[in-house]
Amino acid sequence: MKPEELERVLAGESAIVPSSGFVASVMDAVTAEAMAPPLPFPWQRAWPLAAGLAALLVWLAVLQFGSQAAAQGPDLYAWFQMIVPMATGWVAGGLLMTIALTVWSLRQVRVR
Repeated sequence: MKPEELERVLAGESAIVPSSGFVASVMDAVTAEAMAPPLPFPWQRAWPLAAGLAALLVWLAVLQFGSQAAAQGPDLYAWFQMIVPMATGWVAGGLLMTIALTVWSLRQVRVR
């Protein structure tokens, strides 16, 4: 159908008018919804989070200012030396799959 034909068909249709009382009922519903009290804040779910955060801050302060002997930390360099040969294959495989899927999806979009 050409644009001129579509314009001619649409110009011949009568205007759509809502039924009587529809606008008033919608406005009554909107007003009733606007007058409803706001939802209360869910304090019962927020208090455990706030208490956990406060406990974490207290624990960090105790660790910071407590008089403890310095403990030997883990040797991260040795851990990385151990894990890198195992992780290299997974990272390379992930990158190759990402590139392959990206190229495939771009080709699918261009075909259509």
